Amino acid sequence: MKKRWLLGGAAALSITIGAMSPAFANTVQYVETNHGWVDYHSGPSLSSPIVGRLVSGNEAPLVAQANSYWYEISWNGQDVYITTNSNYTHVVSVSTPTPTPVSTPTPSPAPTPAPTSNWQQEANAVIATARTQLGVPYLWGHQDPGVGFDCSNFTAWSFRTALGISFSGSSVYQRYHVGTPVPLNSIRAGDLLFFRTRNNPTGGGHVGIYEGNGMVIQEGGGWGKVTEEPLATTWLGRNLVYARRVIS
Repeated sequence: MKKRWLLGGAAALSITIGAMSPAFANTVQYVETNHGWVDYHSGPSLSSPIVGRLVSGNEAPLVAQANSYWYEISWNGQDVYITTNSNYTHVVSVSTPTPTPVSTPTPSPAPTPAPTSNWQQEANAVIATARTQLGVPYLWGHQDPGVGFDCSNFTAWSFRTALGISFSGSSVYQRYHVGTPVPLNSIRAGDLLFFRTRNNPTGGGHVGIYEGNGMVIQEGGGWGKVTEEPLATTWLGRNLVYARRVIS
């Protein structure tokens, strides 16, 4: 048994874990900014010199948590320090699935099914990965499978885990920079859907993944957890304003 730090705010939470789940056996952690840029320092103190900035979209490997206020990260060939304040940074846990060999008998010949297009296979993989987190609670600024996400960190984690496609965990960044725009009458499974909120009428405040057949999988959105919801009978459909296609 060993202790692992779950990071993402001014306070760190220590939990004791045993052997990791075989589905996510290899985990690497990175520090990302929530929005824009954040200065990093040569030492774990505001009085230490500022030596650079981590900008939105950068993934800085996490070395350790120096104390309650500072992460030690490896960036540009040196170990530097950046704030743990969850208003500015969050920790991303990237897990690599480890397949388990299974011995099966030789199947009887069966008719060959019609091939599924590449985009549909990739969309199915993203949706299946996202569904493994159903019920996981909403935690702003977090991207920790089985622990918590916010809406845009959930979409970023789903694409990275399923397809190795990496992009920022910022909903505003995803709204304007990830994939290509798609007309709302042409959306298909795997597209990112953006919804009008009180503070962001253009769709940068909430994002989910379209599953097809009028359903969306999303984190939060008033439900406080990862859920699958119909567009037709919820506020999501009434406030859908934009879509972007990540899978071409």
